[in-house]
Amino acid sequence: MVVCKCRKATKLYCFVHKVPVCGECICLPEHQICVIRTYSEWVIDGDYDWPPKCCKCQAVLEEGAGCETTRLGCLHVIHTTCLVSHIKSFPPHTAPAGYVCPSCSISIWPPKSVKDPTSRLHSLLKEAILQTGMEKNLFGNHPVSLPRTEHRGPPPAFASDTLIDVAGRQEYDANSSPSVAKDGGYSAISGPSKPTVTEIMEIDGPSSTESYMKASSPGAGHFI
Repeated sequence: MVVCKCRKATKLYCFVHKVPVCGECICLPEHQICVIRTYSEWVIDGDYDWPPKCCKCQAVLEEGAGCETTRLGCLHVIHTTCLVSHIKSFPPHTAPAGYVCPSCSISIWPPKSVKDPTSRLHSLLKEAILQTGMEKNLFGNHPVSLPRTEHRGPPPAFASDTLIDVAGRQEYDANSSPSVAKDGGYSAISGPSKPTVTEIMEIDGPSSTESYMKASSPGAGHFI
């Protein structure tokens, strides 16, 4: 494996520019008609024919937007119009692996030298195959569409259930100021204690005051 200039690991190598290329950079204009093979092939034999020719009609390939070319799964370059006529020349019942390059007899789809099915090499080759109207014959069980990124919105606002005092069976609202139970009587972080009925008495007059003091004072009945 070698590293492309975009920092992606790859096995491909441009014989013309003598640089590693990945499944994205191989589709840049400067590599449109370049001889691309694996790095190990370049180490063994770096010779190549120039100028390159269409692997179907054998016409010399030209760079630029005026010359529409497609790089096959075997990395050979072919005129897009030649690719369309070549695919249509196969019988309708041909298996996906039977649609092969006219030069090396390797399957046109998918590009096995690039593992990433979302690469630009896959996308451009797929677009060219779609022009034939026989994409179902070639794609077979291979994935042909880019994976959709699932949009995930922000998480819903935090909401908690009503807190319950297990010992006293009292309920507290989650918005009240919480305090951690120390005696294990709460099932979760609980709110402030709710006063009981016996702790509050209404005072209407002097007689009520005396009654309240008797009810609430520890020493009730011993006042002056």
